[in-house]
Amino acid sequence: MDQIDREFINFYQRVGKAYGMDSLTSTIVARLFIEPGEVSIKELAEETGYSLASVSNKVRQLEPSGFIVKRTKPGTRKIYVRADKDVLRVAIGQLIRTQAGEIQPVITEIPHMIEHYRNEDLSEVQQKKIEILKRYHKDMLKLDILLEEMISKLENMNQEN
Repeated sequence: MDQIDREFINFYQRVGKAYGMDSLTSTIVARLFIEPGEVSIKELAEETGYSLASVSNKVRQLEPSGFIVKRTKPGTRKIYVRADKDVLRVAIGQLIRTQAGEIQPVITEIPHMIEHYRNEDLSEVQQKKIEILKRYHKDMLKLDILLEEMISKLENMNQEN
């Protein structure tokens, strides 16, 4: 690891802290992002001073974000990781996963929940809960529109690169 690595890792630890990242997560993200190639998980563990199990676990947690790409080299059991440096593509993927994983289920399932209790004799507290669900659904519809616009704009920007 050279001075550029250390400086960027220090910078990103401050950024990561603002997003609630622990020190190991922000170090891995920064180290992989600044690395032009790939790094073995063993090497990451040695550099960070954390155990191989801790680093492997963090990499496994980061992998679904699309930011980290993991692979093994033929003829070896060593696991190598690299960061996808296409930040716009990663952001688009995260937005799409948010839509599919959270927003779309709310949009399709919450109205059924609300409808189920429509003709019920609800207590005041239950009525307030239904209102919360209605607001949640309404807000997610708005958020879905916003995400669609953001995804479209990011895709256009990424094509211009």
